[in-house]
Amino acid sequence: MTVPTVCVSNAVDTLRDFAVRADGVDELLSECWAQQDQALFWGPLPKMIITYEPIADLDWQRKFLELDDVVNLSPAGKTGSLFADALADPELMTAVAAYAGPGRRIRLIPHTTTADLWHFAEALRTGHGIAVELPESTPRQDLRDAFDTKTGLRDLAADLGMTDGPCRIPPGIHCAGREEIPAAVRDMLATGRPCIVKADRGEASIGLLIFRPGDDDIDQRLAASPFYGEDQVVVEEFVEGDIAFPSVEYMVPEHGTPHLCYTTDMLFEGATHLRGNVTARELRDEWWYKPLTEGGQRLAEEMQRRGYRGHFGIDAIARDGEVHMHDLNARRTGSTHVHEFGDQFIGPGYIGTHAVGNYDFYGLPSGLELGEVLRLLGQLVASPRHADRGVVPTELTDLHTGRLSCMFFAPSLTELHDLIAEARVALGLDL
Repeated sequence: MTVPTVCVSNAVDTLRDFAVRADGVDELLSECWAQQDQALFWGPLPKMIITYEPIADLDWQRKFLELDDVVNLSPAGKTGSLFADALADPELMTAVAAYAGPGRRIRLIPHTTTADLWHFAEALRTGHGIAVELPESTPRQDLRDAFDTKTGLRDLAADLGMTDGPCRIPPGIHCAGREEIPAAVRDMLATGRPCIVKADRGEASIGLLIFRPGDDDIDQRLAASPFYGEDQVVVEEFVEGDIAFPSVEYMVPEHGTPHLCYTTDMLFEGATHLRGNVTARELRDEWWYKPLTEGGQRLAEEMQRRGYRGHFGIDAIARDGEVHMHDLNARRTGSTHVHEFGDQFIGPGYIGTHAVGNYDFYGLPSGLELGEVLRLLGQLVASPRHADRGVVPTELTDLHTGRLSCMFFAPSLTELHDLIAEARVALGLDL
């Protein structure tokens, strides 16, 4: 008997506690509300998806992508913990229990394994008699939370001797709190290198500060930032110049060998604003591919040895024959769905025939509706079930704010980038 799949798209949970330090937190979190829609491409069909808000234009997406077997539920409350909100909604919990069917068992796939997940799973077991399988969640919550920090990556890499060599962490300093940061910045700048200041639990590039030799406003800028309190802070070399932004994601099973899921080229606007990701067979020919995937495999095997299981991603900067790992995300990432989109709609061997990616467009008119997007994109819109090249509007929950995310697929990486440029022109955005 097939075990029903329930996806809980709690992307905002790990960011909210950090982002609430700033004014305008709702704007900072808006992209995460829309990121919930990525769960459309997670795991097998049929599936139930629990999201903070109902997925916008879901009827169109079901029809266009032939996703008839998708059920979407949202809890009545919205406190910043999707699992806690689901627990507080008796009707939703009853619906999840009913979805388990006669087998009284579900497979639960979250975006992030949080402490509230375990309360949710226990409530299903004790209150509804539902057994919960968690193939992507380590029961070592403390381990997951430690790996999902800036110091966690640096400590793990240092333990493996990866402070030097072709795949390494950048030179850096750990600060116990705000008072240690200015001296650490000045020490780094004194070596003639720019540096970046990162809060230990920071997410989504929020709160990053970059300093360069000669800057005389270090104390003022640090004092003005709401993101540095008593938590640990990392000050490390800011790698810039002729660089690439590769990323890898691994799956660490409870038993068996960890494996590489995919490799992406991250598409940035400026130094810290991620706009998209692309994966393609051509990336295997890049000079950074071997050192990054071999280094990532070392981390994956050590994480498994310590008790971790589930997805994790490594974001890196590649320059001058060295790959600098600067972030570890111990969860599904913002590009997991890119790989799963290709796997689900093109086929498990899609990487041999296609390039697949996503891109977020900003600056569209507020109040924009899907019908107008489809009109503007015209014949560029196509389903991978029926075409070799096309654009699929996704993450439509945030469309009304003027942000549109799209999936792209094409026979080659060059054609994929051309397609992104064509969509940008069609949407009336400046090149």
